[in-house]
Formats: sequence, structure tokens, C-alpha cells
Amino acid sequence: MHRQSAKKGLGAALGTVLLLTGIAAFAGGSPASADANTTTAVSAGPATYTQAVPTGQPSQYSAPLERCANGVNYPLSGANPVLSEPLTTQFTSNVGLSESVNFSGNEYYGNWNFVFTNTGNEVLSTDCAVLVFRAPSGSDNHGYTATQQYGHPQQDYLEVPRGDGTSFYIARLDFHDVPLAQRQVSPGQSFTYSLGGVPASAISLTQIRDSLKFTADLDLGANQALIQHYGTNRLTN
Repeated sequence: MHRQSAKKGLGAALGTVLLLTGIAAFAGGSPASADANTTTAVSAGPATYTQAVPTGQPSQYSAPLERCANGVNYPLSGANPVLSEPLTTQFTSNVGLSESVNFSGNEYYGNWNFVFTNTGNEVLSTDCAVLVFRAPSGSDNHGYTATQQYGHPQQDYLEVPRGDGTSFYIARLDFHDVPLAQRQVSPGQSFTYSLGGVPASAISLTQIRDSLKFTADLDLGANQALIQHYGTNRLTN
């Protein structure tokens, strides 16, 4: 079992890691059609890229491998800058990925599952990657899972309401106390980010999919400038 401190534990809002549960029936009793509850996959990003490999061992917190193990809040004064940025209307990524979104639940509550597949030629490290997307406001649960072994994810996270029933969500995926291999996704393998909340008609599943911007950490800079720009909070136990 890996060591875990309160400071570097799973974020409280991570809860139990959410697994894909398929398409559930809506409360009306009739099965929900697949078309209404899942999108097609879209792709973005280069197949070949260079991603720096961190040195150090698990729990060596001064080493690059553990660069996102610790975190603090970055409170902003004034309006969040994401509110004045142009809306993302097409999935973007700085690494080769496909993305689809499915919803499992009912009209009262459910999970939006962002399913990413590594379409590139490189082994991708998701450590310190940042996701920015738009979805219904008021999420109360969010987590990460993968088709390969992974361990101890936590997040720098922020919801920024737009006032129209939708919010921007900013999340940096942070790992600690596990080997590099448990932070990686090989070509053809998948990982999932799940957001739980109450459905809203203000945004469609396709619009949620197309709003997402994925930024992998390619230079061991931990995407630090991004999370400070958006003023994220570190989720802790």
C-alpha cells in the first residue's frame, strides 16, 4: 500500500473513483436511447510530440516526479479571466487524443463521463494535465480513472459559474506516491474524467464535448501558469 498523508491525499470531492456504468434509463421508465446519451468521438492534437520524463522516485517530494504532489489555493481578486475568454467550440489538445462524452443517470442526477483515448504514437503522462470545459453548474463530484493501473490522483479544481445554468470547470490532474507508469496512458489506452451533477437543458452533450481544452504537461512546468491564471483550489482530505 502506498503512503498517503492528509495534505497529499485524494481530494475530498474525488470520493470513490467513478467507473463507466453505461447508459441508464431515465426516470420516466423507458430506456434512454444511446444517441441521446453519448456523443461520437472527436480527435485533436499531434500523433507525435515530445514530453519530458521526470526524474525521482515516489514520495521524493522535491523531485520532478512529484512536482504536483503538493498544492495550494490561488485565490483571485475580481472576475475570473475564463469568463472573458472566447468559448471553446471544438475539442482541442496539445497531444493526440480522441474524446467522447456519455451521460449515465436520470433527469435528477447523473455523471458526465469524458472518455479520452491516446491516439498518438507516444506514451502519455497525464500527471499535471489541465482540463478546461463547460458543463451544467453545480457539480458535486468529480474523479479520474483509466484502463491501465494508476494511483493516488488528486486535483487542483475550480468551478466558475456563467450565470446561464452552465459553468466553466478547470481541473489539474495531480498524482503522488506512485511510480511513473501509474501516471501514464499507452497508445490505444483510455482514461476517463467524470463529473457528477444535475442535468440542465442549457448545454447539450455535444456542446460539453466540444468545449473541452486538454493541456498535457510537456515540459515539467506542471502547467503552473494555467492554474494560477484561473485561480484553482487544491482539493485535500
